[in-house]
Amino acid sequence: MNLTRIPLVSGAFFTVFLFQESILNRINFFIGGFSLYIAFFIAFVIDEDRISALIVGFIAGFIADLSPTLSTPFGLWTFVLTLIAYLIVFVIRPALDAKITAATLTSVIVVTSTLTISLLALLGLILGQEVGSFTSVFKVAIGNAIWSAILAPIYVPVSKRLFRVTLTSRQR
Repeated sequence: MNLTRIPLVSGAFFTVFLFQESILNRINFFIGGFSLYIAFFIAFVIDEDRISALIVGFIAGFIADLSPTLSTPFGLWTFVLTLIAYLIVFVIRPALDAKITAATLTSVIVVTSTLTISLLALLGLILGQEVGSFTSVFKVAIGNAIWSAILAPIYVPVSKRLFRVTLTSRQR
């Protein structure tokens, strides 16, 4: 990743983080919650090259660790989002076609966001964090998957446009 991209990527994720914390976390979504931050992260990382995806995962995780509303141990989000970025670029994306359709991208976002929430809950439980019952974690994961699928036509184009904005002219 070019050093000039790091402030742009950090700014994009910080803006989405502020939108998530100030507006979306105040909305009571039916069934479960919706994490625009995780969905935006997955849609952003799927286009990155391998090394850049890991850097983006670290940056996004570090920003997510700064959330005052979460009671997770510091560094857990960084670990989980870096691991998910690794999974996306080394396992999921090579299995997909070169041209990713909207339906494929939406299904990847739904499955990967559900995996991210489940992995975060599991690792939090291992680290001694208070995690709700299995049914409450399942409800949040399924609710997030449903809202990720419904709202994909809104946040995926924004993510793609911001991805292109962060690229240097040589990378475009």
